[in-house]
Amino acid sequence: MTPTHPPFGWLARGLALVAFLSACQNAPATGVPPDFRIDFERGPCFGTCPVYALTVGADGSVVYDGRQFVETQGERTASLTESQLQELVDAVRSTDFFGLADRYTVPATDLPSITLSVTMDGRTKTVDHYGAGCGTDFDTAPPELCDLEERVESIPISYGWLSSP
Repeated sequence: MTPTHPPFGWLARGLALVAFLSACQNAPATGVPPDFRIDFERGPCFGTCPVYALTVGADGSVVYDGRQFVETQGERTASLTESQLQELVDAVRSTDFFGLADRYTVPATDLPSITLSVTMDGRTKTVDHYGAGCGTDFDTAPPELCDLEERVESIPISYGWLSSP
């Protein structure tokens, strides 16, 4: 009697299934996670650095709170389009935000600071960036973090709540 399936066919099918599931697990995530949230806060310096907070939610909601040295003081709200929100999520992913250090600082005083927290895919991470002098010899933050900070700061700038810091 000849078997209808090749010997060890179950093994080949099992290995194929494992390979498929591994590929799915390692595939880049797409879309906006339902728990997505960005909290961004720019702190004071010895001078006229803008001081404000900004929150972006998974639904595209934007809440801005201008505190000092900004064009608009107080709370304002807005909404991002789906494509703007997706671009922000993609920027977080391409930055590998969850792989960054928790703190980037310079040995100086009275400089501005940025605290950036991201929640997505069941994880939350906060990065403190003191000095916020991206591209200078004194700043230790990687360019990817600086680019993400700039992208987030473009939101209140686009609404006229803030001029370029």
